[in-house]
Amino acid sequence: MSLNTVLIISILAIFDLSLIGILSWIKSRKTPYYFWLGCIFLSTAFAIVDNTAIFVGEGQIFLYHLGVSTNVAWGAYLLSFIYCLRHPKEDKIKFSWLHFIPLYLYIPFFTLTLIQPQWGIETLELAKIGKMTPFGLFYNFVIILYSIGSNVFLLWEEYYRAKAFSISKQQHKRIKEILWIMLVLQTMAFFPFLLQLDLKFIILYMPVFGQLFFIYIFIRMTFLSDSAFKPIEETIPQKEISNKYSTIKITEQYAHDVLGKIIELMKTEKPYLELDYSLSQLSKGLGVSPNVLSMVINSKLNCSFPDYINSLRVKTAIELLEKLNKKSFTVESIAYESGFNNRTSFYKAFKKHTGKLPTEYIKSAIQIKKVV
Repeated sequence: MSLNTVLIISILAIFDLSLIGILSWIKSRKTPYYFWLGCIFLSTAFAIVDNTAIFVGEGQIFLYHLGVSTNVAWGAYLLSFIYCLRHPKEDKIKFSWLHFIPLYLYIPFFTLTLIQPQWGIETLELAKIGKMTPFGLFYNFVIILYSIGSNVFLLWEEYYRAKAFSISKQQHKRIKEILWIMLVLQTMAFFPFLLQLDLKFIILYMPVFGQLFFIYIFIRMTFLSDSAFKPIEETIPQKEISNKYSTIKITEQYAHDVLGKIIELMKTEKPYLELDYSLSQLSKGLGVSPNVLSMVINSKLNCSFPDYINSLRVKTAIELLEKLNKKSFTVESIAYESGFNNRTSFYKAFKKHTGKLPTEYIKSAIQIKKVV
C-alpha cells in the first residue's frame, strides 16, 4: 500500500473522529455522557495522528505522549460513559480520580523523556520499525488490559447486576450493544499488536474499521438516543390499562415494573425531600416518559403525582415530629426538612393526609405520652 494511500485514509479518519468528538463535547452541555464519548473519539484521533506521523518519518515525542496518554485513560472514558448511561437523572459530568490511575502511571515515563531527551528519541526510532522500548511495551499492555478489562467488567455488570441500576430493560439492551461493539473493536485492534503483525495493518486498522465503528456509535447515540433510552413497551399496543389515560397503551407487567422502580427510588434515594421535586425529574431519573409515570401512579396508587409525593413528605414530617422534643420544634424546620417549600403547602398537605394540622398532631401526641 502506497504512502499517499495511508496518508489520505489517516487524514480522513482524523478529520471525522475529531469532528464527531467536538460535536459530542458540544452536546455534553445538555447530556453528560457525550463528554466521555467525545473523549473516546478524540483519544483515537490523537493515536492515529501519532501513528501516521511515525509511519511517514515525522514522529514527535509530544505527539507520542499525547497519543499514548489519552489512550491509557481509554478505560476510564468507557467506565464514565457507561456510568452516565446508567444514571440518566444526573445532569452533571461525574469525574472519578480512581478511574484514571493508569494515566498517573504514565507520568514517570513522560518525566524521564523531559529529563533525558534521548529516551524520547530512542522511543520514536524504534516505533519507526514497529518496535518498542520496555516502557512503550508496558504502557501499551496497560492500554490493552485496562480498556478490555473495563469493558468485560461492565458487560459482567450488565448481565449479573442489572437490577442494581434504575433503568429499563431496553436501556440495558442498548448498553450491552455498545459494550459488545467496543469489545470487538478493542480485540481486533490489539490482537495484531500482540501477534506483531505488519506495521501497516496496525496503523490502518483504526482509521478504517475503527472509524466505522465509532461513526456507527455516534449515529446510534445521536439519532436513536431519545427513543432507544425509553422502554419499548410504552409503544406496544397490548392490553390497555383501564383509566383516564386511554391513549397510552402498555402491558400490566410493564406498569407493575414501573411502579416497582418508582417505589424503590423513593425508598433508597428519597428524592421527594428535594424542594419542588417534579414529575419531569422523576421521568429523567427512571428513563420513563412523564405521561406513563402519571398514568401508573394514578392507576396503581389511586392518586396524582403531587399527592403521592406529599404523602411521602408527610410521613417524613411525622417521623421528625415524633423524634423532636417540644423545645426544639419549629413548623418551618419540619416543613423544609420534609421537602415542602413553604408553611402553607405543608399545613395543607398535612391536614389532607392526617386529618389534623401539625400543631394539632403535636398536641394529641403529647397528650398520649402523658396518659402513657
